[in-house]
Amino acid sequence: MALLLLGFEADEALKYNVHPDLEQIQQLLKELDGEFLKVIYCTEDMITRSLWEAMHTTQPSLEEVKIAKSLPRICFLSGLSGEEMMMFIDSFPETELKPAAFAALVPNSANKPLEELIEEIMGDHEMLTGEQL
Repeated sequence: MALLLLGFEADEALKYNVHPDLEQIQQLLKELDGEFLKVIYCTEDMITRSLWEAMHTTQPSLEEVKIAKSLPRICFLSGLSGEEMMMFIDSFPETELKPAAFAALVPNSANKPLEELIEEIMGDHEMLTGEQL
């Protein structure tokens, strides 16, 4: 049960060295009773790995994570029901974070490299919305 974040801000820091995006995401998860989700930031070395491997990465200290830069904003969700996912997606604009695309860890995508999935998701997103993230 995890939330993999791509393209979210890493270099901004608030007091106590908390990532601003993470603070907003954790507040949203708290409001939706989704605090059980492990939040993972995408790193450069994850991009060539499978989505399954990336979603099962352990990041004990976010301060030490080298977050991948220049990626489109995508939230990969794992371990939620369809209803829970829709609640998260529908509530996301309330965080006042920049828009993001959303995807789920499904059997069809689990073994694909993250870089391939990024292209697929962004292609679908642009086709559906006409906008780039």
